[in-house]
Amino acid sequence: MGTETPGRTSTASYVTVWDVDLTQALDHRAKCRDLLSDDETARASRFARDVDRWRFEASHAALRLVLGDRLGLDPRDLAFGATPSGKPYLAGKLSGACRFSLSHSGSRALIGLSSSAEIGIDVEEVRPMPDLLRIARAHFAREEIAALEALSPRDLTAAFFACWTRKEAVAKATGQGLSLPLDSFVVSVTPERAELLAMPDGTNAWSLHALPTAPGYAAALAIMAANVDCVRRTLPPDWAAGLSAISQQGP
Repeated sequence: MGTETPGRTSTASYVTVWDVDLTQALDHRAKCRDLLSDDETARASRFARDVDRWRFEASHAALRLVLGDRLGLDPRDLAFGATPSGKPYLAGKLSGACRFSLSHSGSRALIGLSSSAEIGIDVEEVRPMPDLLRIARAHFAREEIAALEALSPRDLTAAFFACWTRKEAVAKATGQGLSLPLDSFVVSVTPERAELLAMPDGTNAWSLHALPTAPGYAAALAIMAANVDCVRRTLPPDWAAGLSAISQQGP
């Protein structure tokens, strides 16, 4: 199911990242929705814009698809829970079987799967924002702000989104999400090289990766373990069309 590019480490110590194009899923919206739980369908319905609803439905259907493939289960049989801070996890008899993280933006979704380490993933559609430095000064650490202020306007946008996705990925991995102050830790802003430079507890037992994805997007993966690599896999563009074979199997 897709292509794989192995990293440097053994298969026991890497995180798998699935890259998902949501574009064609719009043509198979009912198939995506058939995989979702009542709770997921209700969450999708809360979005004001229809485009946000179908992207939620498609990305969560893709999550069920790759998790089901990983665990050898019908995607509809997966049950999810969430921590008080909102970090999702597999619930019931599958609790602890696989850690995962999902992010979607625009027509792109990324899904990270880990056997043991906690992970966080983030993808953002890069777009012109005239107030990047104002946002950075309001939320980022001093070292990051200084690094961004030193850049030329031509390089600022890419660096800002590189920094933003890395900080979001770290916050997700900790399980604290938005409750973790973004200025309490420091990441690199260079698009090509992701580094976690400082954490509040002083630990360096982390792996941080800048993820290649579609043009016009920035993405990052944070792993709460040192020296862990990742492999990237890609669902085919028409992945949602194949969901009919799953739904035809019946419950």
